[in-house]
Amino acid sequence: MTFNKDEIIFLEGRPSHCAYIIESGKIGIYREDSSGNRFLVRKLSKNDLFGEMSLIDKYPRSATAIALKNTRCMIIERSRFDYLTKFNPQFMVRLIKLLTEKLRTTIAKLNKAQPLRKNRVAIKTTVSDFYDIKGE
Repeated sequence: MTFNKDEIIFLEGRPSHCAYIIESGKIGIYREDSSGNRFLVRKLSKNDLFGEMSLIDKYPRSATAIALKNTRCMIIERSRFDYLTKFNPQFMVRLIKLLTEKLRTTIAKLNKAQPLRKNRVAIKTTVSDFYDIKGE
């Protein structure tokens, strides 16, 4: 399947019926904050698998995928995905490695953000104390 630049492939919160493997092009994975602002979480390129999380846990899409340039993807329907996870050990090993990599990347990003979070709390506390602001 081919997607044009800026074309939405799937939306966060929507049901899932397939995963994708990029054959050419680039995909951006986006999340929305509580204000509805979209921010880039990850860029994907040739041979990357995406959209698989919803096929594994059957929850709605956890992010939005948008083509960053004209992109061609192979589609893996849910039934094929289920078959591969049950009967293809190599696929399962690659899937586990992919999920482990994504988890490590997420942990690294959280660890990197932790000092920033501590600084924000320290600034908020200092300002609250200085102005004698009571609250949460």
